[in-house]
Amino acid sequence: MNEFLFSDFPEVSTEDWKNQILKDLKGNPWDKVTWETEEGFKIEPFYRKEDITELPRVYKRTSGWNVTETVTSESELTDLSKKGADAVILLLKREKEKSIGLNINTSADLERLAALTGNLPLVVSLEEKTPSFSDSLKKLSSSHNTVLGDFDPYGFALKNGELGTEESTINKSFASLSGTKGFAGVGIHSYYLRDAGASIGQELAYSLSWGVDYLNRQIDAGVTIEDSASNIWFWMGIGSDYFTEIAKFRTMRILWTEVLNAYKPGLGETVPALIVARSSNFQFTAYDPHVNMLRGTTAAMSAVVGGADFVSILPFDSEYSAQQELGKRIARNSQLLLRYESFLDKVEDPAAGSYYLEVLTKKLAESAWAKFQTLEKDGGFGKALKQGTIQKEINARAEKKRNALASKKEILLGTNQYPLASERHPELKTSLEETSKQIATKVQTTYSPLLPVRLSYEFDKWRNLTDAHVTAGKKLPKIFLLTIGDLTMRKARAGFCSNFLGCLGYEIVDNLGFASIKEGVTKAKELGCEIVVLCSSDEEYAAYLTEFVSEMKSQLPNSWKLLAGYPKDLITQAESLGIDDFIHMKRNIVEFMEKAQTKWIGK
Repeated sequence: MNEFLFSDFPEVSTEDWKNQILKDLKGNPWDKVTWETEEGFKIEPFYRKEDITELPRVYKRTSGWNVTETVTSESELTDLSKKGADAVILLLKREKEKSIGLNINTSADLERLAALTGNLPLVVSLEEKTPSFSDSLKKLSSSHNTVLGDFDPYGFALKNGELGTEESTINKSFASLSGTKGFAGVGIHSYYLRDAGASIGQELAYSLSWGVDYLNRQIDAGVTIEDSASNIWFWMGIGSDYFTEIAKFRTMRILWTEVLNAYKPGLGETVPALIVARSSNFQFTAYDPHVNMLRGTTAAMSAVVGGADFVSILPFDSEYSAQQELGKRIARNSQLLLRYESFLDKVEDPAAGSYYLEVLTKKLAESAWAKFQTLEKDGGFGKALKQGTIQKEINARAEKKRNALASKKEILLGTNQYPLASERHPELKTSLEETSKQIATKVQTTYSPLLPVRLSYEFDKWRNLTDAHVTAGKKLPKIFLLTIGDLTMRKARAGFCSNFLGCLGYEIVDNLGFASIKEGVTKAKELGCEIVVLCSSDEEYAAYLTEFVSEMKSQLPNSWKLLAGYPKDLITQAESLGIDDFIHMKRNIVEFMEKAQTKWIGK
């Protein structure tokens, strides 16, 4: 098929494309249209056929994917297949999570609950208890096609600080779970890393090293490499970086194939990685939770296009203890839409052949493989986990993301961008206090646990004080935007301040503009406003500043006087006059929220 069907459109060379882009840049450097990933490699503005001369095949066990539902109460087990679920995650009830999960104390309990699902494939999350249910789990694989157990001592340590089982018995437990077709008993919970704030590159490298450690442990226990490989599956997180997440799942398959082939040539193609993908709650927000529907849908698309075997999407209201059926239904339907209306189950590898995704996969694989090799050279996953190296790296990355969110270098809709100031969620108080308690509690454990703290936590913590304040029947603080002078600048700054200050959940009074400072302050006094923000241009502030402070001290002596923007030439004067703060692009929002809540609400 070398015949050109469109002779009127001559082929454009790579050089021609570059020249056109440089022309459009009008003297700006090429870097203006490239971007650097978090993993440290650059992405060009376009790619062509010559950029993907070698295309490694992405091996998968079966085509398509399973729409997977997490079940936390027995009442949810009936008619799951009629609702569109292809597979079920049975979650064990924990003492510290009394309201969530299933009572699975005996093999009879497990078999009874499994029977209620029909013959759907099962992910049975018993964690450290998995080996004691080994016989029952293997038995269920004959009637449920695929059954996955999630024995994972390192994962348990990441959650709880201890392995959950005796170190000396781990290898024997691994061996007891191996050797049954349709059953894999060792689940690597790398989504724990993502929920704590790990990057895509970190999740990939750590998952590989984690898997190698468990392969070696099984081999040491006398399990064949074939059975060892078949006994391991990966429970991975899905973040919000759409294309990179697609590349991540493809990369995981390619690199795990390389790992297995190092043990036995051809094994990687025979036993491809089995991946359960779960949307990470690190990116999910408590405020404006309906935006989570969109986050969940893009997460589902990333996992499906990337080639996950099982996909589990959190309900949009998963941050609340009283989840509704609507949230679970939408989580299922987002995947069903991808299947029945987008036909993504009809293509074996939807991302294959995309120049951009193929290059992204290749570069991500090179980056993750290098990190994996360094980890192995330094003693492997188990050693790094015990030393706390992994936890420190992930916590540092999470802190970096939180700082970026506080300075709006990172955006979360409904949290630090376009917040709904009138939204109230007093019911969040309990979970926020529990998270705060977990962060503050320092218990001596063998391993340093990773806390699954969502990215928006600091915003939610301070914002929720307003909700509790209003629920208690107390007066809601009121913010007055005193707009004056240059129309364009006052509107722009009022808009920015509404966005910035809306994070507090206070009432915000915007205005069309005032003829004088006195008129504006008088109106703010009539409304009983605790905070007044002067919104104008830097040039006009020189004329307005002294009068603004004077009128505020006269009419609203106890209210805050804020300035929209950060006019460098006037900062010293403004501070000496008594301006309380400046609302501008470089102001840390969380620090301002703490300051405001301490003043007007009380901690």
